[in-house]
Amino acid sequence: MGLLATGYYDLAEHALLEISEQTADPNVAVASQVMLASTLQYQHKWSKLRDLPLHSHLTEPDKRMTSELEQWGRVFAAAPAEVIHFPADAVTLRLGLTPVGTPTIRVRINGKDYDFWLDTGSSMTVISSDVAAATGMRALSPDVLSVKTFSGFAPVNATTVESLEIGAIKLTNSPAVIIDAALMYLRASADGVPARGIAVDGIIGWDTIRQLDLVMNYAERKITLKKPNFLGNSGGAEQSLAWLGKPLVEVTAKGGGKFHFMLDTGAQSTFLNATVLEKVGMFTKNTGTRVYGLAHTGSETNRVVPSLTLEVAGKSLGLENVLVYGPVPSGLINCDGILGSDVARFGTIHIDATNGLFSVGLLDDAEDSAE
Repeated sequence: MGLLATGYYDLAEHALLEISEQTADPNVAVASQVMLASTLQYQHKWSKLRDLPLHSHLTEPDKRMTSELEQWGRVFAAAPAEVIHFPADAVTLRLGLTPVGTPTIRVRINGKDYDFWLDTGSSMTVISSDVAAATGMRALSPDVLSVKTFSGFAPVNATTVESLEIGAIKLTNSPAVIIDAALMYLRASADGVPARGIAVDGIIGWDTIRQLDLVMNYAERKITLKKPNFLGNSGGAEQSLAWLGKPLVEVTAKGGGKFHFMLDTGAQSTFLNATVLEKVGMFTKNTGTRVYGLAHTGSETNRVVPSLTLEVAGKSLGLENVLVYGPVPSGLINCDGILGSDVARFGTIHIDATNGLFSVGLLDDAEDSAE
């Protein structure tokens, strides 16, 4: 897990494979195989994922999970490899915002323009079936896969985007999934949202975002993207972002104690897992709040933390009425909360997964960290 956190994915893959094959501790072996399958998917090593043997001690839920991951390998194994081209200079584009404050960006799919969400909480790029039909995109296989959405799991078909352009940045043969357009709606009671919701063309997910160095300037409504410059300092004191099955940001709560929040720019708010309430010494108050997202519905929450101060990469973020979910007990990966798009009110968000860098702050601070 330490190798994964510091970006040594090939070494982590080798270690997880060895541990998954040992027989001294079946629980550790099973957990290692599940993490290995997730790591292979993350790296787009589809053939290895397809050929991953099932461990004999897997429980039925674990078998379903790993079998589903291996199905992704089977579907994508024959697809051409993704290629990304960066221009010499950074690309600056308009940053859009949905009525609930989540970021969007204009992209060109096979020569046609659309507005996509920028969603670090989505593991892959997602294409509405309407957009897929309009751009001549076809499923790689009749196999129906499953992805987790805001309201549960949704059926999808695997595809590759022949041409995905983000300004002058061009991705060729980018892996993606096609989802029924009826599920691609933002439904909320916010201003500007009609009763039937707002159609969402698609989502740029973490598998693409992690290949970029980007700064989202919410105050000026612009986003700057460029090729990451590998600094070779992963694992050092400056690292605040790591992938461990999901992108996790290390935060420090007021009074001490380090926690790990999933970075989810597609979430309208920051959330706190009820399992850590006692650790941070916080009390809650009752509320009646519905959190909205994509697909059919949202979810209810009846508790908030009135005031929560988090330190992220040296910046102190004072948050109010932080929504509480769960408690959701920790499994292999500990997630103490969700860092949502509401932190945008602090000015900018900088994401550089290549070097494990994440920051929130004023424009000058973010630009300095991106240089």
